[in-house]
Amino acid sequence: MASAVTESPETDNFALYPELKHLLRALQMCQGFGLYFTRCNAVSLRNELVATLKATLNKPIIELALNPENDIFIDAQMTELLANASDDAVVFIYDLEKLFYLKDRHVIQELNWRRGFYGRSNHPIVFWLPEFVLTEIVNEAPDFADWRSGLYEFNLSQSERLDLMISTWQSVNENFVEQLSLSEKQRWIVNIQNLLAELADQESSKVKDGLLDRLGQLYDSLGDYDQALSCYQQALQISQDIGDRLGEGTTLNNLALIAHAKGDYDSALHYLTQTLEIDRELGNKKDGCATFNNISLIHSAKGDYDTALQYLTQAMQISQDIGDKRGEGATLNNISQIYQAKGDFGTALQYLKQSLKICKDNGNKAGVSATLNNISQIYQAIGDYDIALQYLKQTLQITQDIGDKRGEGKTLNNISQIHQAKGDYGTALKYLMKALKIMQDIGDKPGECTTLFNIGYIHYQHNDLHQAQSIWLKSYHIAKQIGLAQGLQNLDKLAKNLGGEGLAYWEALSSSSSKA
Repeated sequence: MASAVTESPETDNFALYPELKHLLRALQMCQGFGLYFTRCNAVSLRNELVATLKATLNKPIIELALNPENDIFIDAQMTELLANASDDAVVFIYDLEKLFYLKDRHVIQELNWRRGFYGRSNHPIVFWLPEFVLTEIVNEAPDFADWRSGLYEFNLSQSERLDLMISTWQSVNENFVEQLSLSEKQRWIVNIQNLLAELADQESSKVKDGLLDRLGQLYDSLGDYDQALSCYQQALQISQDIGDRLGEGTTLNNLALIAHAKGDYDSALHYLTQTLEIDRELGNKKDGCATFNNISLIHSAKGDYDTALQYLTQAMQISQDIGDKRGEGATLNNISQIYQAKGDFGTALQYLKQSLKICKDNGNKAGVSATLNNISQIYQAIGDYDIALQYLKQTLQITQDIGDKRGEGKTLNNISQIHQAKGDYGTALKYLMKALKIMQDIGDKPGECTTLFNIGYIHYQHNDLHQAQSIWLKSYHIAKQIGLAQGLQNLDKLAKNLGGEGLAYWEALSSSSSKA
């Protein structure tokens, strides 16, 4: 009886992915340098294809997995690996997407201006890339992209795509961003980008809508508001297309947070009003709590503390009724800010301590950071600078660990105020300049306004009134533009202390400077 003939896994892969056979042939025939790009969005599929090539390619394969912590140029790492390799060795380079977010490295452009080093390697080089990084190379490193000998594209099967979609979706819970470190956020951005690339040819769906929303939250948490806004706008379009009112409400709320961060309070309130209508329509108490909280922030920023407190009281009632501890923690924190603004530091501190416990119990790193920062402000206000600084150092560490640029800028600003209060103006100015750069980089207008105001005071303390006025005027223009109540109040008081007539002083100064 004849035995059955079975195909090996390698043969199966050549049948499933015809492009693999073309890549294998190209690598076998290549003599000397060759540059090949393989588009593959799933690491699991990449590993499977590489295993097949290792088993069938009659040349040694040198593998270079890139690591964000290794600050050496990619080609330099490759050259080191090839030092003792045979002349016919092929280089496989993985994980370029992990370096993509190191903005100070300019890794994509680096491929362009160091491409000669790759050519002098005299070996075939294969970059394994997800689609979004390949697109970046084509757009941002065109000379390097045009230099390629071949492009090979591998897609997941329908079942593999579904498995990846389900496993990724299940891992992305509602509040997962709050619990992630900076490196974890960067990895999740890559994971979701890859999955969205696989779903690019699919129709609008609730899963795609949710992934875009989560991706927006990741960018938002890193202070990359433009990328976050792009994700939210795509998500909003999908939720409206498929009639997902719950998803639409969630995205509108997130759009409001971006507008608030940029100081565009009218747009933020417009989005939140729509969100509140959807929450009421669906009887969605949990999201309604978040919406009330966010509306309160707008009124608080405009100085209408009584209205803000009314919304927070409603939010607190909802969170306690439904057992939403996360919502309760956020609400307690926001209530504390109302009492702090009114000068009732004892009551504010009580609310903050309750909020801190809830945030720690729920692993909410962003919430812990924000609460510690607010506690520090209470101690600073009552003159206990050493304790305030202790809280701020804890806050700074957390914000840097989780990549919270907005929180980091705010913390640096607050640290500067401790040093300024102690008379160390040089150290205070150093912290303020770091804070200003962060605020300007991420487009945080309220934060920029506050930081400029504080920088002006440093120059004033050094008897440089002209420079101080120039900087305070910039702060005034921002506060006026976005309607920042606290900023305008501070500038009004400052003008009177300088012998002026409140905000009219800054208008007159602005008019005279524009004529100069």
